[in-house]
Amino acid sequence: MAARSLILLAVVTSALIFTLPYPNSLYVFAIMLYSYGIEAFYQVKKRDQKLPVAQLLGRTDFTLFPAAGYLCYGQPDMTILLYMVFFYPWTIAHLGLNDFIDLENDRARGMKSIAVLYGAKGSMYWVTGFTLLHFFMSIFFLRELGNIALYGFFAGFVLLAGSNLYLWRKKSPGAGMKILPIYHSTLVIYAVSIILDFIY
Repeated sequence: MAARSLILLAVVTSALIFTLPYPNSLYVFAIMLYSYGIEAFYQVKKRDQKLPVAQLLGRTDFTLFPAAGYLCYGQPDMTILLYMVFFYPWTIAHLGLNDFIDLENDRARGMKSIAVLYGAKGSMYWVTGFTLLHFFMSIFFLRELGNIALYGFFAGFVLLAGSNLYLWRKKSPGAGMKILPIYHSTLVIYAVSIILDFIY
């Protein structure tokens, strides 16, 4: 039943994708196929690995989701490349935070998550390290945007920095759970900032 539902959704999605103009439809369709494949790889590989290959490759599909939206009518260009380079470290930090929160559950299920591979402290370093890389990569992406986006992104960075300080102060999965919504809210802030920057 689940396989039939998946096939049905894939067919419907493909039909919608091919209503887009050419070659945009091919770009988005290729991203869909890649995302299905890499998600299947992630689900299998994370059960048996010594290095976080599943996580580093698996999060590329999350990175490509906004790119798919851009490519509905846009073209592959430096703007979307810089966005992906900016966004990818955020997705990896977010995954590490989720793994930190689910540490005990992942251990019980035999999942080789970031926290299982590197321990609680190692996963905290992972989250903070990739968050800092996310900040650094924003230097290049923000050159494509205006002042409104700059202020909005700065607000998001302050929230992320404060969240990481809180995580290191508490050092507990409970703290991770509390700051997870803040990571989510930064995406809203980024999106609204980019939209307002485009409008004004």
